[in-house]
Amino acid sequence: MVDKQNFIFSLDIGTRKVMGIIAQKVDKKLRVVDIEIMEHSSRTMLDGQIHNIAEVAKIVGTIKQRLEKRINLPLERVGVAVAGRALRTVQAKIEKNISSDEEIYDDDVRNLELEAVSSVLRDVSHDFGQGDYYCVGYSVVYYELDGAPIENLVGHFGRSMAVEVIATFLPRVVLDSMLSVLRKNGLEVINLTLEPIAAINAIIPKDMRRLNLALVDIGAGTSDIALTSGGSVVAYGMVPEAGDEITELLCEKYILDFSSAERIKRLITSQPKVNFRDILGKSYELDSKDIIAEIQPRVKALAASIAGFLLELNQKAPHAVILVGGGSLTPILDKEIAHSLSLEEAKVGVRLPDVIECLDDKTGRLKGPDMVTPVGISIMTSQSQGLKFVELYVNEKRVQVLDMKQHLDILGALVAAGVDRYKLYGRIGQAVCVEVNGELKVIKGKAGKPARFKLNDQSAELTDIVKNQDRITFEEAEDGEDAQGKVKDILGDLNIQFIVNGQTVEVQPKVKMNGMPITGNVDLIDRACIEYGEGVEIKKVLEAVGIDTNILEDREIVVRVNREPKILSQSNYHLLVDGQRTVLTTKVCNASNIEFRADNPQFYRIKDVISIPAVGKSITVRLNDKEYVIDGKPGRISMNGHLVEPEEFLIDRAEIITSPGEDAFPIVSHILKHFPVNPEDHKGEILKISVNGKPGGFTTQLSEGSEVRMHFTHRSSSNIKEFS
Repeated sequence: MVDKQNFIFSLDIGTRKVMGIIAQKVDKKLRVVDIEIMEHSSRTMLDGQIHNIAEVAKIVGTIKQRLEKRINLPLERVGVAVAGRALRTVQAKIEKNISSDEEIYDDDVRNLELEAVSSVLRDVSHDFGQGDYYCVGYSVVYYELDGAPIENLVGHFGRSMAVEVIATFLPRVVLDSMLSVLRKNGLEVINLTLEPIAAINAIIPKDMRRLNLALVDIGAGTSDIALTSGGSVVAYGMVPEAGDEITELLCEKYILDFSSAERIKRLITSQPKVNFRDILGKSYELDSKDIIAEIQPRVKALAASIAGFLLELNQKAPHAVILVGGGSLTPILDKEIAHSLSLEEAKVGVRLPDVIECLDDKTGRLKGPDMVTPVGISIMTSQSQGLKFVELYVNEKRVQVLDMKQHLDILGALVAAGVDRYKLYGRIGQAVCVEVNGELKVIKGKAGKPARFKLNDQSAELTDIVKNQDRITFEEAEDGEDAQGKVKDILGDLNIQFIVNGQTVEVQPKVKMNGMPITGNVDLIDRACIEYGEGVEIKKVLEAVGIDTNILEDREIVVRVNREPKILSQSNYHLLVDGQRTVLTTKVCNASNIEFRADNPQFYRIKDVISIPAVGKSITVRLNDKEYVIDGKPGRISMNGHLVEPEEFLIDRAEIITSPGEDAFPIVSHILKHFPVNPEDHKGEILKISVNGKPGGFTTQLSEGSEVRMHFTHRSSSNIKEFS
């Protein structure tokens, strides 16, 4: 007896036709008990996209009513699929530096995931082109801690953490049009999948996926592609060309309406001749082989498009190609695809529903390749393998959300609704980072206040599970305050203690921020460079005890003494630090003892910078038995080329030359001053000179110990008169 309570209702809403299936899950089998198929009376759908919602909804309603009548039960829940062209997936990775001293919590990981999803949202228009795409969820691919993969970040410590996510997007028009059709017929979506996923799950079992196979679901408007390798499905894709390409060619060639061309396309594969009438009323009877010859170039072009995309997606020809969908029956298409891929013809073929192991067809109508995808949708609905669709209200705004994990929580719902993560987790206030004498210092911003949530008017957490028609309300998070601080908050107490003339005083060293002098009460500037010295200039210390340093003068003069430069400081004060004479600009450190007093201006004389040059060597001589010392010449001092005395004041930038005095090298005339003579007393007399007993004259050279004698004598007398 049939258990009607376990009926599974699924719909395949395609470009050419709509098919409804009523099935049951019996043990591990899918038992199909009824089907209903209707073709669109006009082109209400193009390339898998609903264009006329009212007409499509009317067909879905008719199918639903017919099935309800036959099974005698209302149908309220349904599984459906969307074309592969509608889905977009983007992988995004984000890495964040963290403090190695702080444990990673759930909120940290959630925040990291949301940041990755947000990075995708910011690039949606760039990646997908024009149009409004809807983020329907995300899943984590992997986590990293310090660059190494890890299963779960929570509870760990490290220097960096990273996450890679796959964010999934659908055009709003695809979802809205599909949901609108179903809503008009009172149907709730309990399972939503993609057509290529449904087909591959039905026709290629997992043990076959070790091979590199290509599944091509050729419909009316699109050719959906799925690739397997290494035991899993590795890629999905779509070619926006399919059976309608051939139908349109027949319309053009024989001037037919679309329905008539579609009928001819089907008949030429099963009948040797085809009869038809064009829109002008002219009748034809043509051989099917002649019509096939006419469409062959277009079939070859379709095959080339499919093969080209396969090669691009797979980077090589697959081991085999499996064709499903109504378009796969297009004449010679399988052979042309094999030729385009350089495969043997036997490796490209059509696969039928009778190979689906879990299928138990009680209707006997699931025969052709166009039945594979509808059966796949029904199988996935029975196994809940697709994406659960829920309709929610977020702050009174209706949103449709694909629950990719089958257990959608508030966080996932808000992300899918396009809520920015910063509205959920308040930003941490901006930190202030400064460099202090080359070392980085940080003042952290304050943490923000997280958002507050309600689920159906009850307080809730982000991890609470939501279901269809739930209402979520939230108050946006508040951002944390940016960090603020004074320079003194970073530097602490820099004061240095000194003793000045017995008085204790504390002085702070000079501090600069970005090159400008500041005090400790100045506000910090982010990324500023702060510098301070280890000591304090004596001038600042003296000012701290009330000494007016503006009247104190320090003047440097530069002179050269015998070509050697000398720098001298002239000041009008007396200053000692720890007993050593110094100047105002000297830097002093903690506990220095300073003695200071104002003084008269101090000016340097020449004698302060030179050694007085030596006097030349003297000699001793005897004159008329008395000893006399004859001095050597004094040393010479010149400043800027002029002879000067040692007591003279220095001139800035003066050139000073010193030279020793010459040794005494006298002659007799040099000692005449010691031989006093009154010429009046010696009129008519002659001066006789002898040196060391020998006659000499005024120019006779003298040396150490020379014996000189002088006397006058009358010209006519030999009597000698000596003077002493």
